[in-house]
Amino acid sequence: MLGHDLKFWIAVVGAIIVKLLLSKTQSVLKALATVVAALFFAWIFTDPMLHFMEWEPETYKAPLAALLALTSEGLLRSLMTINLDKIVEYVRTLRS
Repeated sequence: MLGHDLKFWIAVVGAIIVKLLLSKTQSVLKALATVVAALFFAWIFTDPMLHFMEWEPETYKAPLAALLALTSEGLLRSLMTINLDKIVEYVRTLRS
């Protein structure tokens, strides 16, 4: 199933469900975006991370996928709350 076994997808979907249930209320579009990011990052980066870290896939694939899903979902949620006007003001303050 898309290059991964059932344990992988159960871990990823479980992590996403927990994160959505424990997160503040957000719009449907933002929730969908964070879910897509979580699925994408877990699907794309789990095997390369296992290889890079030289970890045994049989033991670490599902937990790493869940961790990547949670991390990417949280990262996107944080990026969506950034106020660009405040960043521009901060940069201007640094330059002066």
